[in-house]
Amino acid sequence: MSDRDFNKDGQTYFELKEYEKAIECFGKAIGINPEDEVAWFNMGFAYFKLKDYNKSIDSFEKAISIFDIILNENPNDDMAKEGRSLAEHMIKQISSKEEKKHEYVNIVGIVTKVRDPMELKESEYLQIIELSDSSSAIRVILWNENTGLNINKGDIIGIQNGFAEYDSQESVGYRINTDETSKIVINPKLEEGLVQFLKESVDISLTDIKDIGEDSTEIDILARVITLFETYSFKTREGSGIVSSAILADNTGTIKAFFWREKAQVPIISKAYKIENARARQTDEGMELHIGQGSRMIVEDNLSIEERDSLKSFEELESLLYELKRIRDLKEGDMNIKVIGKIIDVQDTFDFEENGTKFLVRVIDMEDDTGSIKVNLWDEMADSIYYKGDFIKIQNPSVVYNKNTCNMELSVGDNCNIIDASFEEIDSISN
Repeated sequence: MSDRDFNKDGQTYFELKEYEKAIECFGKAIGINPEDEVAWFNMGFAYFKLKDYNKSIDSFEKAISIFDIILNENPNDDMAKEGRSLAEHMIKQISSKEEKKHEYVNIVGIVTKVRDPMELKESEYLQIIELSDSSSAIRVILWNENTGLNINKGDIIGIQNGFAEYDSQESVGYRINTDETSKIVINPKLEEGLVQFLKESVDISLTDIKDIGEDSTEIDILARVITLFETYSFKTREGSGIVSSAILADNTGTIKAFFWREKAQVPIISKAYKIENARARQTDEGMELHIGQGSRMIVEDNLSIEERDSLKSFEELESLLYELKRIRDLKEGDMNIKVIGKIIDVQDTFDFEENGTKFLVRVIDMEDDTGSIKVNLWDEMADSIYYKGDFIKIQNPSVVYNKNTCNMELSVGDNCNIIDASFEEIDSISN
């Protein structure tokens, strides 16, 4: 068995509250890989549950030392940042159990970052927000019931009975933690001048896609999903998951975005999203956005009327990426196009093998007011259900010339999308 397998077994025992067996499994994982930060981290929790606080602190400190190595190699590793922060918090919490006291503080600030809540073990939840004023920003950790508060960027937050903790990863050198005695007030009653001062002292504006550059770190954008690509599985030293990619567009341009783990299943074509805390990255192919655990996605239905109205329609933004072409005007090698038509025939799927690789294929025929064309659908596209009489739009097909029939055909695979055509689009091809 691998260290990952022992970690999984240990987590299972932990959920069953069999903490000694969990510690045994985590110990075996560490025996295989002494630098397994997840095993050390989990062992710290298990010892904490057994109230063996000295061993708990030792385990968390070992996890922190490994997290520091990871962050030294990659300062933007969100999982290592959050793991290190939580391990530090647990050490503080253990110390507070022994000291039985905290030095509490009251603070007020404007919310400049909100991360999604994270579920820990045994229904424990954690959420990180950032508060700012004219001088600096500070990270605040919320727990359990407080993670369910409807906190949004731009809100003014008052915290009573928070307590400061040293944190070397913070620019101000510390963070604010909370516990069961802390009280969180959203948009408390303050003097109008103070509210105005806070709102004017901090920039919480969105970034236009055209302005995303190499110096961008965590940014917020408002954009529509124009096209989606296939979802893939991946494995890293921190675990496995899925990733999907899409092209996003706002009124100023387009950008490719990658959605990691639980975010991979969120995007829907044509929907608008406000995406907070996305990471920009320069690649050989241009700028990319990465939306992961530290990011937050607010779907169109939860946006304000002003935000929804400020963004162009899907059809308008789609035209930035794909050119609409009539069937009669298609040419071999056409790229970045969309074709709209009515399905006039649907054939059954069949298997096709080439160079030892098997493919699933389905052939449909579609027409517009200029002519008809055969469409070859591959793999996942072939596996979908299609009906005669439906009007569809195909994004990014390949236009190929069939020498046997002397006709143009469309090839539709992984980098394509087939979606329902709008009423306006149907009307445009029926005239």
